[in-house]
Amino acid sequence: MTVTSFLIVLFIFILSGVIVMRPFLVEPDRKAQKHTGTYDSLLAERERIFSSIEELDLDYELSKISAREHTRNRDILLSQAAKVLKKLDKYPQTGKSKKKAAALVKSEDDLEKMINARRKELKTGKANFCSHCGKSVQEDGQFCSHCGEAL
Repeated sequence: MTVTSFLIVLFIFILSGVIVMRPFLVEPDRKAQKHTGTYDSLLAERERIFSSIEELDLDYELSKISAREHTRNRDILLSQAAKVLKKLDKYPQTGKSKKKAAALVKSEDDLEKMINARRKELKTGKANFCSHCGKSVQEDGQFCSHCGEAL
């Protein structure tokens, strides 16, 4: 065995030893792990409560439960949801979640503007209709978006 091959084997042996020993030498950040786990469990609890409220409302609409029972259970679920939301507010938002929330608000605002514009259009009767299929089309459109015929 030559000296270079011995050095290569020794280097690989030391490298594999460092890789194997790393978890024992580096102390994990338990506080960050606990924070993430708690935050995730609160998010899951929030979703569970919201879906329970939706189910309760559906049961009431379908007359499966009485009004008194619906009101009592809904109040309980709303108080639980308020507690969970207060706990979630204590956690700082990361930059990624702030951007996501801002994008969501912006997209909701754009959607609301489009809905309001469409409502105004329908109320005033200015909606144009395709002569071929009868579907409504945009005023400045040259072709129907439904059937593709020229306007």
